[in-house]
Amino acid sequence: MTAYLRCPAPHCTHHVYVATTRAAAEDMTDHLVAVHKFPEVSASYQAQMLLPITGPRAAA
Repeated sequence: MTAYLRCPAPHCTHHVYVATTRAAAEDMTDHLVAVHKFPEVSASYQAQMLLPITGPRAAA
């Protein structure tokens, strides 16, 4: 099964597959800053607080 992080912004369907938690959090931070214009510190905090989503649907 593959795990992923889903963007915490409302109505955003962006997700990052988790190879390593650190890399996924960095990718999500970059997304939050670039797309949703979060300040770097807020984006980093939000990304680090996300829990990987797993289960049968995560592989899709």
